[in-house]
Amino acid sequence: MKKLETIDQNFIKTLLDNIPQNIEELSVPKDKNNKKTLELISLAEEKDLAISFNKDKKLSAIFKPSQIKDINFLEKLISQKENSLLLILDHVMDPQNVGSILRTALAANVDAVIVSKNRACHLTETVRKVSKGASEIIPFVIVNNIKYLLKNLKTLNFNILGCDGTAKKKYYECDYNLPTAIIMGSEGKGIKPNLKKDIDEMIRIPMNDQIESLNVSNACSVILFEARKQRIKEQC
Repeated sequence: MKKLETIDQNFIKTLLDNIPQNIEELSVPKDKNNKKTLELISLAEEKDLAISFNKDKKLSAIFKPSQIKDINFLEKLISQKENSLLLILDHVMDPQNVGSILRTALAANVDAVIVSKNRACHLTETVRKVSKGASEIIPFVIVNNIKYLLKNLKTLNFNILGCDGTAKKKYYECDYNLPTAIIMGSEGKGIKPNLKKDIDEMIRIPMNDQIESLNVSNACSVILFEARKQRIKEQC
């Protein structure tokens, strides 16, 4: 895969904090009086990264992009990680939403984000940009068939949750300390009916009657941070 470039300072900091070895070139402006730029230069020096200077007054990083993962990677991850937390996106097509979801998923300690091979948004340039670097860290898994994946997860004792505005159970009434897979559907059509048969519990986010639904990335934030809160409490 060809190398990519970013000028987003948050993206660059995420790379420096987590995977500095993937940065192949960091270029900073000669006039480096900007506080944020100075912080990034200091961080790069701590990581022993070579720094070049330019006259364009533009901070940029050329990096090796993350690789898309497959079902074999996912199976290995699950076997090695107790109580995995997985996020499955069913026909979520908007790259802005997917990028935002990846950023949230990384912040909430999700182990992997999973999409289908067809009719899904993959790791596009826009997704990477919106994710602010999260796309390079959190595993992004593409599977051939989500329904087949759900059946396999059930054999591994995963609790499979699906978000739906008509569900009776509220999202905070679930136990997220179990191995958990959360399915989020597209804003227009929601989770496909054929997948609902394999979902253990349908959950909803209660909200003001004046609002019909949340943007899928916002809904992910609400649910994933409830999962994070419960899991942190369990560890204390």
